[in-house]
Amino acid sequence: MRLEGLVALVTGAAQGIGAAIAREFAGEGAVVVCIDRKPEIEAVAAAIRKSGGEARAYAFDITDYDSYRRSVEEVGAKDGRIDVLVNNAAISIYGDITEDTLENWRLQQRVNLEALYMGSKLVVPWMARRKSGRIINLASAQAIATEGRLGAYTASKGAIMSYTKSLAVELAPHGILVNAIAPGCIHTPMSIIDGVDETETESFREWYVKRRKIPLARPGEPEEVARVAVFLASRDASYITGHTLVVDGGLTITF
Repeated sequence: MRLEGLVALVTGAAQGIGAAIAREFAGEGAVVVCIDRKPEIEAVAAAIRKSGGEARAYAFDITDYDSYRRSVEEVGAKDGRIDVLVNNAAISIYGDITEDTLENWRLQQRVNLEALYMGSKLVVPWMARRKSGRIINLASAQAIATEGRLGAYTASKGAIMSYTKSLAVELAPHGILVNAIAPGCIHTPMSIIDGVDETETESFREWYVKRRKIPLARPGEPEEVARVAVFLASRDASYITGHTLVVDGGLTITF
């Protein structure tokens, strides 16, 4: 129960890595506030409660900052504290620069980066008053080694890695640690592109598994990222801040 008594907000918690983080946090004793615009967020919170954890669902779009502010204030008033924020929610839209649109670029920056900034801005006062807190940002291995056709997404994730460093320096005097996780190829709904699970394709099996472009020769599972988030939220990571922990099975160390 490494997170017992802590109150944690997890965005994008309706599926994939976000849902896995919410489950792992609850299993470690945290009160988990599950945030997502998708109605499935209710089922995620209900399943956590059914398994003995404590979770509440908040269904809203994180780019609706009035709703975000009201929700944070409600959580703070109810629990008297906010200890952890996991900025996980993100979107990706494929398309190279000749076919992509400015609207798509702006949408991805707004969801992936601007909402991360605003969410952090909203919870920091609650952490600062206790001189304690953790902010965990989900970046991506795409910010380190990219496949192309993901320019806006990659730019937002690279910015997250840089902003994590700046925010860590800024918030250290308040006892708040800020770190990022950069997942590689994880088996989530985001790995399904145009209706095809890229981790099940022949090209993926040939290049990433048989030829071991991923040295561990398999995609990761959401729970493997979630357990890293538990570590960063726990006292075990008390002397780590401004760091991006890459969770990619070795993908970005190969050529």
